[in-house]
Parts: sequence; structure tokens; C-alpha cells
Amino acid sequence: MAGTINSLGIGSGVLTSSLIDKLKAADTNVIIKPIDNKITTNTQEQKSESLLASLMTSLQTSASSLSYGNAFDTKTVSVTGSAQVTVDPGANIQSFTLDTVSLAKKDITKFGTQTSKTSPIASSSGVLKINNYSIAYDATTTLSSLAQSITDIAGSTVSASILQTGTNAYNLVLSSKQTGASQTLTIQDTTDGTNGTGSLDASLFDANNGYAKVQTAADANFKYNGISVTRPTNDISDLILGVHIKLTQAGDISNVNISTDKKTIIGEVQQFVDAYNTLTTNINDMTTKNKATGATGVFNGNNFVNSIPNDINSILLSRSINGQSLMDYGIGLDRHGQMTFDSTALDTKLNSDPTAVKNFFSGGVDANGTVEKGIFVSMNDKLKSYTGYGKLLSNFSDNLKTEGTNLNKSKLSAQDALNARYAIMTTKFAAYDAMISKLNNQSKSLLQIIAASTNTKP
Repeated sequence: MAGTINSLGIGSGVLTSSLIDKLKAADTNVIIKPIDNKITTNTQEQKSESLLASLMTSLQTSASSLSYGNAFDTKTVSVTGSAQVTVDPGANIQSFTLDTVSLAKKDITKFGTQTSKTSPIASSSGVLKINNYSIAYDATTTLSSLAQSITDIAGSTVSASILQTGTNAYNLVLSSKQTGASQTLTIQDTTDGTNGTGSLDASLFDANNGYAKVQTAADANFKYNGISVTRPTNDISDLILGVHIKLTQAGDISNVNISTDKKTIIGEVQQFVDAYNTLTTNINDMTTKNKATGATGVFNGNNFVNSIPNDINSILLSRSINGQSLMDYGIGLDRHGQMTFDSTALDTKLNSDPTAVKNFFSGGVDANGTVEKGIFVSMNDKLKSYTGYGKLLSNFSDNLKTEGTNLNKSKLSAQDALNARYAIMTTKFAAYDAMISKLNNQSKSLLQIIAASTNTKP
């Protein structure tokens, strides 16, 4: 505003725009700059809080996974033999042996050879009975059209295809779509679907011409731990809850070894350790002062952020009702506050007693009937008190945002007051300058009169 009065200072040579600018700059440095510094700090705090919340959420996610014990429900399956076995998470199953006596089979019938698949194969109308299905034909029916009719009518349980077995040699092949003794196909050529001999070409049913039961439907016959079992399919999921078996070779003996998936558990723990170390490293950077560089963390002196590692460690360093701690499972803290992990120690514990590990990590009931809460259940509860809407970090974030809003309002208010003050000052300077200019002019006139009077004396 000072620059809008171009004549300011002309009269006095003292009350200039430059003087007002210097005075305003000095007041800005005293009044506005401290608020700007606080706004800058608040912006840094909000960014750091966002990172802190993200890191805490990552740690809570890892703790949650270990608290539910899902990793302990995952099984590793190894098979010596040709059987294929998978196990659902949580299935309560021990190792077992499979002795495949015979496989389940489909029922397959091949009709007699025809020289063409497009020539008529019936002398008049009739009905081909396949189990309970009735497939009508007439004197125009060909091998191809008969196969199509079978597919249209009985396709849900019967497969019909034409196989070219040589030059000018075609065979209609019928197959049950499912395996098992109950899938046997009964085939009859009738006049009306109930009785009489139909009019299909006799060569279709002539054994010398190739008509044959290629494969008879059969159930799978196998032994589970020496116990004889039959099933209509080679894919078996109803023998043991959560266990899926596929028999692949008759005469095969497969030894199936099922154990806790240690690799998954160790991997989950490593993720937790990494998340913890990332979090504490960042909190340390946010809260401490670097003596070498003089750099100070944005939350240096902030009691809330400083208290987070100790609050978490109160759980990490606790002991179970049986006197166990994470150190017994290879997890500890070094002198710098970083978490260490000896996977070999945990692997040994999992080998000796996986149930005990699960109880300590995720909770359960031990052999003595004692209920354990699980250290990662407690850790998950602790971290959930920080993360999520309305929790500690959310409230901390809201306070920082409110502080930022108030600081910006304070800056606008102070800037408006400062501008108004110097607008008034500029106006007053202009008035004072005009008065001084007038006095200067009057002084010059008086001096000129005195000089003229002096010069005219005799």
C-alpha cells in the first residue's frame, strides 16, 4: 500500500515509502514469520503422522495374521507315490498311506464299423434306448445325426462321438460322462422304445464288425491305512474332512506325510519383525536430535509419539502364564531397540511341539487345560487401540489438522491487521508529509522576504 502514494516523502524527504516498507518488513518478521514457521512444522507433522499411521497399520496387520493362527492351519503335504493329495487349511489330519487297488472307470461301448458317417444307417423308424433315454431315428438317420441326437437328448450323462479308425472306417463310441459302477450303459435297439427289434443296421451291433464293450464302469477300490474303501470316482473329497485325494495309478502305494507349514509361519513372523523395525526406526528419526548434524525430529519432545515404542514393547517383553516369552521362540530386542529373529529357534520349537507354539502365539488351551490368550492376540489388541477411525492415531491426526487450520486462520487475521495498520500509517505519513511540505514552502517564502529586506537597506 505504501507504494500507491508516489509523492510520499517529497515534502519531507524523510517519511518515504521505503521507510514504511522497512517498518512493515520488521513487523512481518516479528508477527507473521513465527506463524509461518509453526505452519511449516505442522505440515511436516501431518505428513509424518500419515507415515506413522501407515507403518502402525502394517504392523497391526502382521500381528493380526499371527493372532488368528491361520498360518498354523496351513499344512505341508509330501507324497511318495503317484497319488495326489491336498489339504485345506485347518484340517485335522495326520499322515496316512493310500494303496490303490483299482481305479474308477467310465463305461465305454464301441459300435460296429461303418464305411460312411453320412450314409443312412436305418431301414425305417425306431428308437435307440440308452439307459432311460429314448433316441428316435428314421430311414434318413446317419451315423453323424444319430451321434448328435444322442448328445441332444442324453448329453448330460452320455458322451457320443464318432471315431475314424481307418480309411472309410467310422465307429460311434458311447461313454458315460462319470466314472463308477452305477454309470453302466445299457443299449437296446427297439421299434418303439419298449419292445421289438429296431431297424438300425445290424452291423452296428455285430461283434465281428467291431461292436464291443471297450471298458466296463467300475468303482475305485483302495485302502486307506489298510482299510478297504470304494468310491465311484478317483477324485475323493468325502473320505476325510478337508482332504482331497486323486488316485492316478492302479497298484500304487503312496505314503502321505502331512505337517505344519513351518515356512509360512516363519515368513509371517519375519514380516512382523520387519514391520516393527521399520516402525521403530522411523519413530526414532521423528523424535530424536542428531548430535552430529543438529537435525531435530519433527516430533522431538512429543510425549505421545515418544511413548509408542515403550507401549508396544510392554507386550513384546511380557511373559505368558507359563513363564514363556518371545525370546524362547527366537524373537528379541537388541540394545538399539531393533527386533532380532532367530528362525532356527522357532523352527526347532515347531518341530518339537507346533501346538504349543500356536497356543503361545495365537491362544488356545494347553495340555493341562490352561487357557492362553496368545501374545499376538494381546499385540493385535494393543495396536488396534492406535489404528482405525476414532483411535489414538486418528485423534492425534485430527488435532494436528485442527491446529493447522487454526494457524492458517491466525496468519490471515494477523496479515489483515498488519495490512490495515500500514494502510493507516501510509495515509498519516502522506498527511504529515504534506504539512511538512507546506511549512517548508512557508519557510522559503519568509527567508526570501528577509533576504529581500536586507538587500534594500541603504
